[in-house]
Amino acid sequence: MTANDHEIATAASNQPSRWSLVWIVPLFTLLMGGAILFWHYSVQGPEVRLLVENAEGIQAGKTLIKSRSVAIGSVESVTLAEDLHHVEIKVRLNSGMEKLLHADTLFWIVKPYIGREGVTGLSTLLSGAYIELQPGRSGARPAHYSLLKMAPYAAASTAGIRVTLVSAKAGQLTPGDPVLFRGYRVGRVEKGRLDTDKRRMLYQLFIAAPYDRLVTANVHFWKESGIAVAISASGMRIEMGSLTTLLSGGVSFDVPEGWERGEKAADKTEYLLFDDRESTEHSLYTTHIDYLLFFTNSVRGLQPGAPVEFRGVRLGTVDRFPLYLPDGAQDLREGYRVPVLIRIEPDRFINAINQGVDAAARIREAMKRGLHAKLKTGNLLSGSLYIDLDFYPTVAAYKGPETVAGYKVIPTLGSGLNQLQQKLLITLDKLTGLPLNPLVTEATGTLRESGRTMQALQSTLRNINALIASPAMRQLPLETQQTLREMARSLKGLQPGSPAYATLTENMQQLDRVLRELQPVLKTLNKKSNSLILEAQPEQDPQPEKAR
Repeated sequence: MTANDHEIATAASNQPSRWSLVWIVPLFTLLMGGAILFWHYSVQGPEVRLLVENAEGIQAGKTLIKSRSVAIGSVESVTLAEDLHHVEIKVRLNSGMEKLLHADTLFWIVKPYIGREGVTGLSTLLSGAYIELQPGRSGARPAHYSLLKMAPYAAASTAGIRVTLVSAKAGQLTPGDPVLFRGYRVGRVEKGRLDTDKRRMLYQLFIAAPYDRLVTANVHFWKESGIAVAISASGMRIEMGSLTTLLSGGVSFDVPEGWERGEKAADKTEYLLFDDRESTEHSLYTTHIDYLLFFTNSVRGLQPGAPVEFRGVRLGTVDRFPLYLPDGAQDLREGYRVPVLIRIEPDRFINAINQGVDAAARIREAMKRGLHAKLKTGNLLSGSLYIDLDFYPTVAAYKGPETVAGYKVIPTLGSGLNQLQQKLLITLDKLTGLPLNPLVTEATGTLRESGRTMQALQSTLRNINALIASPAMRQLPLETQQTLREMARSLKGLQPGSPAYATLTENMQQLDRVLRELQPVLKTLNKKSNSLILEAQPEQDPQPEKAR
């Protein structure tokens, strides 16, 4: 080795090394940071996306996720969704909470709320709103969940049945209203929505087990309004429900009396919501025969739904009036008659009259025997009318058309105030024809004769008193004296000043005054027999004749 080579080898050995102990600290820090990040993401729970229309009270990093009052996560971010119509809330759950997430898992906001069920969420006044999680049981976890505004009545997995009620009117039911069976609460109204395609309201009810067995194919649902007051031709009807329905209303259901229960209903079955229980009874009669009636007098007070009765037994219902008829059905020159369409319901007819009969044939046969329809007052307070069917054999036979505009016609009779006025006029005419003047004259003569009789009786009493006080009276036998004394005591009650005498005199004076006051009335009736109904025109005072 030369001297130059030795120098080069010595210089190379004296150069500093590239790896130093200083690099150990940053490498260790990097490894620790990586381990921490790995541990953080490895133990981190699942992320859940929630969609809600309004995120009022929800704050990122503060709002907690709880299940049964135990914190299991928190809100990470609150942003607008891509459609700009919803709010997207990203929630991070704790590790191990994946088993709570299924297709039927529910999330809702818990905050102070005042409703029909009372006051809830008061604890959030100080701690703030939070999100409650109700664990699910089945189904794969979806991409996002809907955040409910309030706690659901029952989870989708809760044993029971959900049915849908159909109504033509909104506002019939409100979420939270009770569902009753014979007054006992068995469920609750969950929600309501408007079906814009069919233009109807749909209300969803949940009835928990074991009461779901009560919902069968033949049950009917009706609205409970607490207090129901109805005035119709049948009179006044007042119904009062339980305290629960009195405050908030609700809905009841039951099987109509006499009907079979039917098979158990399937989930999501649709039922019609009736206004009251009476409406459910009328709905049982679905088949009907239409008849047309023509009335010449006023039908004010008659309402669609009014009963059609036969001697107090309901056989049908008033459908509608006035009924539109094609041109030429009536001749206005002969007077307009109000057309009223009624429905004879064969089921009512068969149950009330006889079993196994043809209702149409019976009515056709009855019209040959004088069956007519007449309007009658069912309620004097409201003026409600109903239609009464009955036999009037003395009335002239009906000679009109049997059918009009395709409807069979039942003949009618006038009724109401017109007949009452005619009967009253006939009665007044008979009263006017009575010989009242001779009666008054005879009564006046009777009073005069009664006065003379009283004077003679007074004279007789004075003679009897004088006879008793005479000395000869003492010579009569004791029995005769006793008899005369008894007679004197009996007649003393008729002497002037006695109660009987005063009463008899007063009655005679009153009778005389009545007869005097009756004379002007009799004179007025003789001149105008209907003056008791129509006010008589006052007569002019007699004018003295002018001097010639």
